[in-house]
Amino acid sequence: MIKRIACFVGQILHTFQWEVINGIIVAAEKEGYRVEIFSNFGTFGDNFLHTEGERNFINLPDLKKYHGIIMAPDTFDIVGAYESLCEIIERDAQCPVVSLRYKDDKWYSIVTDDTSAMEGMVEHMITEHGLKRICFMTGRMDLEDAHKRLHGYLNVMGKYGIPIENEMIFQGDYWRNKGEEAVEWFMSGSEYPEAIVCSNDFMAISVCDALINRGIQIPQDVCVSGFDCIDEAKYYNPSITGVAVDFYKMGTTAVEIIADVTAGKERDKCTYIGTRINLGGSCGCVKDMSYSMRELYSEKQNLKNAILQMAYLSVDMENCNAIEEIFQVAFKYSVFFNYKALYFCFCEREQDEYEEIGVEERFTDEVVIKAILRDDKDYVFCNERFRREDILPEKFRRGDGPLYNFPLHYKNQCIGYVVLQLERPEEINHFFTSWMLTVANYLDKVRIYNENENLMRFREQSLLDELTGLNNRRGFETVIRQKYALLTQGQKGFFIVSCDMDGLKVINDNYGHLEGDEALKAYARILKSVEKPGVYCARVGGDEFNICFEGDRKGEVDKLVDEIRRQIAEYNESKIKEYQLSASIGYAYCGKKSTLINCMKKADEIMYQEKMKKKSARSFTG
Repeated sequence: MIKRIACFVGQILHTFQWEVINGIIVAAEKEGYRVEIFSNFGTFGDNFLHTEGERNFINLPDLKKYHGIIMAPDTFDIVGAYESLCEIIERDAQCPVVSLRYKDDKWYSIVTDDTSAMEGMVEHMITEHGLKRICFMTGRMDLEDAHKRLHGYLNVMGKYGIPIENEMIFQGDYWRNKGEEAVEWFMSGSEYPEAIVCSNDFMAISVCDALINRGIQIPQDVCVSGFDCIDEAKYYNPSITGVAVDFYKMGTTAVEIIADVTAGKERDKCTYIGTRINLGGSCGCVKDMSYSMRELYSEKQNLKNAILQMAYLSVDMENCNAIEEIFQVAFKYSVFFNYKALYFCFCEREQDEYEEIGVEERFTDEVVIKAILRDDKDYVFCNERFRREDILPEKFRRGDGPLYNFPLHYKNQCIGYVVLQLERPEEINHFFTSWMLTVANYLDKVRIYNENENLMRFREQSLLDELTGLNNRRGFETVIRQKYALLTQGQKGFFIVSCDMDGLKVINDNYGHLEGDEALKAYARILKSVEKPGVYCARVGGDEFNICFEGDRKGEVDKLVDEIRRQIAEYNESKIKEYQLSASIGYAYCGKKSTLINCMKKADEIMYQEKMKKKSARSFTG
């Protein structure tokens, strides 16, 4: 029997992910496991629908079919992705589960001793460099390691009797976004910092950028340190002093835990991996530049070439009118990244399924290999059906090496997934990311063109629904994306109102589709009458309408709903038609701590609850 390990890592284009995966692969081969990596490329800007498509990587494998699961929760940059994965694991998995760099009592965990590691870094600044005004930038405080690293800083500052002012600690996000804000905060204290210790390298680099922008020299004026020793920290000038973790050993240890637990051996619920201080130029201990400029030059040239080739790829894709043509162009440009084999696996859907809300967001149980690309210049277009639980049929695999799996999607519409076979995870580069996004974009365009080319061209030019004159789905998405983006700038939240028209099928069946259109237009006129600045109405489907209501007062949105119901009742009382209008309505508030997709789903759920109550009432009275 083939033993399989599922490995979940987000944002695969980073050093930690590469080193961990390499360790997992080597140990898995030794223990007789096959490894299947499920990953994504993370979030891009404020495109929440694209983010939902990226989140879908956790739903791809059938975890009942695996003998071990390894995951790296702190690589998931999508809110709620880890919690959703945990629900799936608890529901389906019947095997050992190992969490890397994140301690969770439900699973076996492999973590660093973050407290002592940070203690060593802060003590280095005090004892080796004689510094006292040491500021600290934390990680994401929803993660345990951020608290432990902060405690390490506090412990050493207390040990040496160094007072800590409020302006000496800044809450970071483990990413590159807050360097300027952090330095501004540190500089607002009673004294300028002598050192800034950061909870990871991404933040350390952003802090260095902010200091250099102010004309502050590193390390002459301020020393800086990080944590993890990623490649960017090594090549930065000055190179970043940081805490080095043996990520490769994390990977091998994870597989060993799975093998031992499966064999009935006891393992500690939490395993600690050692660390060491890796000295660099940012604290003055190492003279830069110590690393090859030729390697940096080569990387820069590769990136310039990737940008240029992406422009050519988009131009060539514009001329494609069929899926086969897209694959031909995709294969032509696949020479700019390394792989042994690449498989496009499409979800198997009937055409009318695409018209049902939400269906396109999920993987189907049956999938189809549409195309196979091979590194020996071989390209095959095929139509091979198989069960998704297999990920890839045995006859197509090239050896027993790992499979790298990525969701293939346009926005939140699930097209399928891509399986990649290659020598090393480091071969997955930025061009592959852009290549994937471009291919998915044009696959969706071709599908739309095939459905109705002329209609789609019109819709691309207009934000309005032709029948009702309200905003269409595209227009509504544009509005709510803009409103959601403004939340980060201190703007008030807004309500998403879902209001379905009831009984459209009954009207169509009894009075004809033309009369059904008249009913839709009558309902749209009611919604149009409540539109004003801050209230945006749209027809997003057949009998489905949405409203975006600016503001954060529940009473105001209740007045809006009451006015819609009042006008519906007034229309029915006039007896203009033999039938009556009816609508089911639900709403949900979207604020700074909300995710837009969850608010839309919640509004729909409340609306459907009302619809079900009406159906139950009719059944009871009938």
